[in-house]
Amino acid sequence: MSRESERLLDALGEIREEMLNPILDHRQPARRSKWKPWAALAAVLVLAVGLWRFLPRMGGSSSGGTGSSGSSVFMSYAGPILPLTAVEQTESITASREITLDFSPWAPVWISNKQQVEKYKEQGAAPEELEDYRQQLEEWFPEGGYEKTSTDILVKDDYLLTNTGETEQSLTLLYPFASALNQLEQLRPQLTVAGEKMETTLRWGGYSGGFQGALGENLSAEAEEGSVNLRQLNSWTQYQALLSDGSYQIQALGTGESLEGIPVTIYQFSDPWGPEAGEEIPNPTIRVTYRQPEDTTVLSYGFHGMSRDEETGEMGQSFSIPEPQESRYGKNFYMIVIGEDIQEMEVAGYATGGWDTVEQVEAGVTVERYEGDLDGILRRIFQEYLTENTPSPDMDQEMWYQQFVELLTSSGPLSSQSAQRYASGWLEDLISETRIISRVFYLETEVTIAPGQTLQVTAEMTKNASYDFACAKTENRGVCGYDLMTTLGSGFLWKDQQAILEDRGQIEIVRQNFGFDLEQGIYTVKLNPQEEHYYLEVRRKEKR
Repeated sequence: MSRESERLLDALGEIREEMLNPILDHRQPARRSKWKPWAALAAVLVLAVGLWRFLPRMGGSSSGGTGSSGSSVFMSYAGPILPLTAVEQTESITASREITLDFSPWAPVWISNKQQVEKYKEQGAAPEELEDYRQQLEEWFPEGGYEKTSTDILVKDDYLLTNTGETEQSLTLLYPFASALNQLEQLRPQLTVAGEKMETTLRWGGYSGGFQGALGENLSAEAEEGSVNLRQLNSWTQYQALLSDGSYQIQALGTGESLEGIPVTIYQFSDPWGPEAGEEIPNPTIRVTYRQPEDTTVLSYGFHGMSRDEETGEMGQSFSIPEPQESRYGKNFYMIVIGEDIQEMEVAGYATGGWDTVEQVEAGVTVERYEGDLDGILRRIFQEYLTENTPSPDMDQEMWYQQFVELLTSSGPLSSQSAQRYASGWLEDLISETRIISRVFYLETEVTIAPGQTLQVTAEMTKNASYDFACAKTENRGVCGYDLMTTLGSGFLWKDQQAILEDRGQIEIVRQNFGFDLEQGIYTVKLNPQEEHYYLEVRRKEKR
């Protein structure tokens, strides 16, 4: 899937299923079809046409050049490049910094149809699938391929740390970077010390953003009440507020939440059965109703319908009965009860998933009740989720699980300030969303600097761009933004900083406060550590 497709899918994560409930309540179960390599692109194009009007509400509003210090407020903000720091605060260590912004990834690369077919062949495609794919590529790219471009840049962030004291200094270095779990493989920096690659420990903080009402943050305060949508950070000043007092870093270096030893009651639903879907019974559904005590929390997995009466405690959850060709066929469904057990539970089959449906059908499911440990059942459900949603082989599953627990306990149903977004208690929503929410990661490594000695520390990484959605008619359409913080969150004593631009003939500068001048050949500029924020906003140079 292309980067733009991934970005659009991430943005569409803001659109909650509740917005589609009038349709979903009466839908037939989805039918699985054989996957094609271009299916993701086709699906994204359909979503882009049908849902483009929602996109401006998903990030900040674009206001080119009117943000703090003159930078733009982009709809999709990638976060700034952050400076190196150390856990230990010592006045005997001084630091110099040289950062290089390299636009070589902007150079177009030719991707031939033949390359695409060979790649699909390596993935195990059958001969008839290869031929089908080849014909589709010839239709789409009659010139034999297409030019692939990127808006990423390469960053080399170089530091010289000098020990001006008379004793040896041992430091725990931390290199922070803004990312999300689904971008970690691409954006994770590589640290070298004195030219040698370092083994690092990856630390991470909690979700860096917040929540907002269904209509977005650009409307009146009254309309904005609520927490049904994500409000990810969309400016450098918000990162400043997040990191300036050091509390976020302290949390990132902590041990995290543990749910071990918390007793729960588990209801497992397996082998559901019922009539086939048809005209009279469009969506055969299992409905579970119960009374929930006031201080009880219920988490569930596999359910996608809910009814709630907060005053009476009468609750209901439901799921469509999977058919053999569907992904959830043969899988278990769960309800996890934390606190006093639910009461008066009843299970019945209905003709549709709509809660206004009263027509029952002959259907059933095997229900098992047992007691267990919250961490144990969540880990079991997490593994079941992974079997249904194959992750990247490079994904750290334990880190994913720990971040899921953090979201569950900080913003989910196990939090004292639970967001409305997670009020259903549906665990697959939280597991999935853990991958896309922004946070600050830290690479941790240990170094020792002898008295009077200087140590070179370098971070090299890919940095993605901030941008406005292509479908939004703003003056920043086609503009990409990159920015950095000079000293935010860093305890070093700074001697000097400078920046180098390697434009590779690919860009024209729209606005900046670095001081680069391509026409005058000024590619290296001094930075003032007292200037908190530098920004560079560029557009692709037109071919002549």
